[in-house]
Amino acid sequence: MLERPSEDEDISLMRLKDFNDDIVNRFKALESTPLQDLNLKNSKGHLSPKEKQLDTELANFLRKFTKLNNSIDTDDNVNSSSNNVVKPIRGREFPFLEPSASVKPYTEQELFLRQLNHSSHVAKLGANISNVYFPSNDIHKPVSPQELSIAKLMAAGVHLGQSTALWRASTQPYIYGEYKGIHIIDLNKTLSHLKRAAKVVEGIAERGGIILFLGTRQGQKRGLEEAAKRTHGYYVSSRWIPGTLTNPTEISNVWERHEVDFFDTPTGRELTQNEQISIVKPDLLVVLNPTENRNALNEAMQARVPTIGIIDTDSEPSFVTYPIPGNDDSLRSVNLILGVLAKAGERGLENRLLKAKAAENAVESDVTIETEAIA
Repeated sequence: MLERPSEDEDISLMRLKDFNDDIVNRFKALESTPLQDLNLKNSKGHLSPKEKQLDTELANFLRKFTKLNNSIDTDDNVNSSSNNVVKPIRGREFPFLEPSASVKPYTEQELFLRQLNHSSHVAKLGANISNVYFPSNDIHKPVSPQELSIAKLMAAGVHLGQSTALWRASTQPYIYGEYKGIHIIDLNKTLSHLKRAAKVVEGIAERGGIILFLGTRQGQKRGLEEAAKRTHGYYVSSRWIPGTLTNPTEISNVWERHEVDFFDTPTGRELTQNEQISIVKPDLLVVLNPTENRNALNEAMQARVPTIGIIDTDSEPSFVTYPIPGNDDSLRSVNLILGVLAKAGERGLENRLLKAKAAENAVESDVTIETEAIA
């Protein structure tokens, strides 16, 4: 049981507090006094051996005290005849700090400084985290098909299929096994099929083809926009309009048309009447959720447009030209696959621009040679 301090103990604590405050005030007054005003040499006079010993011990104590508290500094270059006189500091690191009394708790300023000092010593301790999977990089910093690995596919959850009750028998070659009521997709098949599809996207982008990305599920629009920007293609993130490919005279006639060169820059040439009414269709259709876009796949087959689709264990792989077995329900899985395809298309676009630039330079050099020959 705790006992309350007696009245004599309270008085002794108050006296001790007053004594400490008086000592602190004297130190502060000594610190604020310039060194030339102290006149320490004349104040010492002739010192006895005991006084010299006491003066040396006091100077050593003050030097040790200053190193521990950093409130005053010593001058090591002063001559030994001055007996290492203590030199006050002109400025402080925290001039507006109000220290609390020894018997009182720390103030908010002191607690903040203690926490700051503690964090400066221990904040950098611990292990360094490396090789971490960030889902946002699948959209903004996608990996190339050469950098893709099974570990990255597994981290994105591409191997997770549908429930065994929804299994479609035509996806049997893509299934690795079964675990807790769901099918596990073979990532070796996913990796090989994804690299094959990336080659197709790269080739079409290099030849100046039109790539159309289709994804109608919630959350896929952001990835579709980035993929279309990288490949200079187009995307559909809302409902697929029936007849877009099979009935273009009614659907695509309202679209504005213009001619572009190999740099995807409008030439400004006025199109003829036949060019205005000609059928415009994509050279490749990439479908992120084929199960919900069966009409788009049927139209692509009728219009003879090659397709790439993410095939889950409940989808039909024969509906797409280049199936990619994988999880089409997870945004991480879809964004990873879409990012790899977009990166491949971006590489094909860069190759096309390089070839167009080289051809343009060759034409300019030929014109220059002919001009010089005529001159």
